[in-house]
Amino acid sequence: MNFLKMIYSKWTRQELLGWNSFRKTAYLILPLLIYFLVHDAVEILLWAALDRILAVAGVGLKDFLAGNADTVKGSINGLAILAGVAALWPALWREVAGDGRGAVKGGSCEKEMPQGRKTANMPALVNHYVALAVLAVFSAFGLNLLFHVTGLIAKSSSYGAVSQAQYGVAFWAGLLLYGILSPFAEEAVFRGLIYNRMKRCFGVSLGMAVSAFLFGCYHGNMVQGIYGTLLGLVIAWVYEKYGSFAAPVLFHSLANISVYVFTYYGSLFKMGQAAGIGAMAAFFTGALFCLQYIRKNVGSMEPSKSIAGRQ
Repeated sequence: MNFLKMIYSKWTRQELLGWNSFRKTAYLILPLLIYFLVHDAVEILLWAALDRILAVAGVGLKDFLAGNADTVKGSINGLAILAGVAALWPALWREVAGDGRGAVKGGSCEKEMPQGRKTANMPALVNHYVALAVLAVFSAFGLNLLFHVTGLIAKSSSYGAVSQAQYGVAFWAGLLLYGILSPFAEEAVFRGLIYNRMKRCFGVSLGMAVSAFLFGCYHGNMVQGIYGTLLGLVIAWVYEKYGSFAAPVLFHSLANISVYVFTYYGSLFKMGQAAGIGAMAAFFTGALFCLQYIRKNVGSMEPSKSIAGRQ
């Protein structure tokens, strides 16, 4: 079998059952490795190009770039993120095309609407996505406050270094990078590709757990690792309930934007211990109400009997 065809095609659960462990591992993990390789290669090339520009640049440009070093670094990272996703686009499209919209052919699979999935009229659909938006914001605030009141944020020097770089970029650049580019890229890799494929190989529950764990590890420090794992579980559950790739991307984007906006100037973490605990409890309570609403009113997690792979 052609190697690229194996990696970039969408294979059914029945077809994957006949694969050995090595081929399954390659099918599941190589998209992540491809993303990293392309991202890092493009980032290196962009930095090399910038060095060449600086070698002949005037004092004014050098001073401007030096004064906006974090924003420049974030912008280069953003371009590298786009390149990484572009390298995986054919595989991603085959995985998510037709989510929640009926049959769409891609790879070796034919995608069908999962049996038992509920349809919704426009007012109900609006309510469903409002619930998703509130769940995203409240979950993100609740978890961040949990790490704040327990002292995990203050104790993690590695998170402090990452946070300093993230909040060192210009506000508009941070919104674009952390609110749009990063959420889409991370959802493309961890839910669009890894989760969908793991689900077909090992089932929904294990797919959720492993994709969330890998998502947490991807962030590279304890605070974001725990945060990413917990939020990754919720995002995968949301994906299953809504049956559309737009749902995890929207959830992730709103979670990032809300926290970024309220922490850019440190306002979220300025409250005292008692106020932080009270706010955390309120956010988690609101998130639980949203989870209950979504569980009762949105979609279905019944396994599909089609060969689409949503099994």
